[in-house]
Amino acid sequence: MNKRKIIVLILMVVLAAVAVQSVSAYGGTRIGFGVGSPNAVFIYRPSPFDFRVGYDFTEGNEFIFVSGDLRPIDNIHIAGPLHFSFGIGGYVKTFPEVENAEDMFELGTRLPFGLSVLFLDNVAELFFEVAPGFDLYPKPAFSDEPVQLWAGLTLAIR
Repeated sequence: MNKRKIIVLILMVVLAAVAVQSVSAYGGTRIGFGVGSPNAVFIYRPSPFDFRVGYDFTEGNEFIFVSGDLRPIDNIHIAGPLHFSFGIGGYVKTFPEVENAEDMFELGTRLPFGLSVLFLDNVAELFFEVAPGFDLYPKPAFSDEPVQLWAGLTLAIR
C-alpha cells in the first residue's frame, strides 16, 4: 500500500471517529468489569471506542485477551433506561502455555452488539454484549469460540 492510500485511510478513520462522537447519547469515558467468555475483562471505554483486557484460565485453554472496537452506535436510547450499542473491532488472544510459536496467538475481527441499562444519572451502566468473531491469523476461519459474551458494570468518569 503506498503512502497516499495510508494517509487517506488514516484521515478517514480520524474523521469517522470525530463524526461518531456526536452519535453517542452519553459520550465520555467509562471504566468497568465484565464476566463471560473470556472469564473476565477490564473495560476502558472512551466514547466511541471500547478497549478490553481479559483472561481465560479454563484448564487446557488458558489465554490472555485484548480487544479494541469502534462503536459508531454507542448507547442509543431504545426505551426507558434501555440503550443499544453496535461496533466493529479486532482482538488478539495470547496463549502463554503453548510451546509452538505459530500457535502462540490468534488475531481476529469482532462485531459487538450490546444492550445496556443506564442508571444513577447515567453514572452506572449494566450491560450485556454479544460479539461474533472471525479469526484472521493463524488461518482465516470461524473461531473456536465463535461468539464472545459478556455481562458487566461500567462507571462514568467525569
